[in-house]
Amino acid sequence: MILAIDCGNTHTDFGCIQEDGEIVQIFCMESNRKKTSHEYAADIDEICTLLGIHVTDFKGAVISSVVPELTGSFREAAKILHIEDCLIVNKENVSSLSFSSSSSEEVGPDLIVSAVGAKKLYPLPAIIIDMGTATTLTVVDKEGVFTGGVILPGVGISMNALAKETSLLPSIDVAPARKLISLNTVDAMRSGIIYGTAGSLDGIIEHFLQELKEDASLIATGGLSHLICPYCKHKIIVDENLLLKGLWEIWKDSRD
Repeated sequence: MILAIDCGNTHTDFGCIQEDGEIVQIFCMESNRKKTSHEYAADIDEICTLLGIHVTDFKGAVISSVVPELTGSFREAAKILHIEDCLIVNKENVSSLSFSSSSSEEVGPDLIVSAVGAKKLYPLPAIIIDMGTATTLTVVDKEGVFTGGVILPGVGISMNALAKETSLLPSIDVAPARKLISLNTVDAMRSGIIYGTAGSLDGIIEHFLQELKEDASLIATGGLSHLICPYCKHKIIVDENLLLKGLWEIWKDSRD
């Protein structure tokens, strides 16, 4: 079994993955930059115990992190738990994905991992939507080359900015509105953010497809993808565990 760690700006997802690729348990923690590696090790150990998993069963760990301050903390936490074989994902050590010659040297590990997952599991070309703290849309072309994408504010950022920068609008949770044309403030905010986000995704996807000049698999992941994607005009597959699956594929390829 390996421990897959997907560290995002807000939350970190952990997947306990068997040798056949089955994800047997998933748990989540806040991405707390103030925690020490020993605290993270203790938390991982405690949660795994609650889930009936022994940390001694982990033969290795694979880490994707967009928070540089936490990358080392999770690597050290793995060592504390006696998980010595640890792979930290970056552009240089992923053999299963090639990159456009014009792509930046600083491709985020989360984008790499989701691209690998999409390439391995879905027909190409593929457009991958990751709805985390930021929302990203990236493309893997029909030859399996990562060609880039766009980054826009995530749903949470947009909602927080709306409440912060206006005097009369409250801070609310994201939930389906009862109708698009809303009479009360909360429903109006919810319908605005849901239909506004869905509309922006549809628009970007349409432009991507025009540039690709062919159809593509549309895959979404991230915390709010299941809420937003049903409101999109395009048919989008929601795969909430795409990054954990991608981490497994990267780990497996590194063993070959």
